Amino acid sequence: MAIETKTFSVQFTEAELETIASAMDDYMCYADDEFANKDDLIGGIPVADRVDSINEKIYKVFQS
Repeated sequence: MAIETKTFSVQFTEAELETIASAMDDYMCYADDEFANKDDLIGGIPVADRVDSINEKIYKVFQS
């Protein structure tokens, strides 16, 4: 089953992006949750994959 993904153009301030990046560290704790049900994954995508993707995009913004 293919997962449909949408992209959005959203504008964040630098402080907001830094807040999101910091929150990703805490959110990674869910990646190791042994009781996590695959059906509960947002978009069917593992936490670690989503966090890595978000952090990569934030990094690219700060590099530009």
